[in-house]
Amino acid sequence: MKVNLKYSVGTDISKQEFEACISVITNEQDVIVKARRKFNNSNEGIGYFLVWIKKHLKEEIPVVFTMEATGVYYEKLALALFENDYYVSVVLPNKSKKYMQSLGLKSKNDKIDAQGLSRMGAEQKLTRWMPFSKNIYQLRLLTRQNEDLQKQRTAMLNRKEAGKFSQYTNKLVGKQLGSMLKLIDKQIQQVK
Repeated sequence: MKVNLKYSVGTDISKQEFEACISVITNEQDVIVKARRKFNNSNEGIGYFLVWIKKHLKEEIPVVFTMEATGVYYEKLALALFENDYYVSVVLPNKSKKYMQSLGLKSKNDKIDAQGLSRMGAEQKLTRWMPFSKNIYQLRLLTRQNEDLQKQRTAMLNRKEAGKFSQYTNKLVGKQLGSMLKLIDKQIQQVK
């Protein structure tokens, strides 16, 4: 007799939306897809997703959520699931890609990826994701902003320097580059 052991929900996430696939693994190691649906990657879409999940998780068995670390697009959903006391695993894209290749899945689209992530979560014991503190997320934003500003500053300095040696110069361009450098320097000081 087949007995369901664990629900697994795979989510393939992009900036605008995410595809979700609910599977269950049995004591005979069969992974059976129970439901799938697409949601907006927004607070409202995540709210609908949480309601949809509760509707489909009918048995009192463990449930895991598996998603890829896709830039920052996964973070809102992962945090919402974590705050609702769900077990969330965030895997590196190359790990899930290798897993799906091992299954012989060569096609790639949102439905296939969500189903592959769902199966991966059902078959494997993946590490539980824990969010960073709010301060760490803030520090990451500031660090990235500082890095971008430094790159822009270097590009402006290079353009200003090159302008001094070009065959023709333009006072307006030189003045604008100087203004942009002052603004970037001011923003770098604010970030620090």
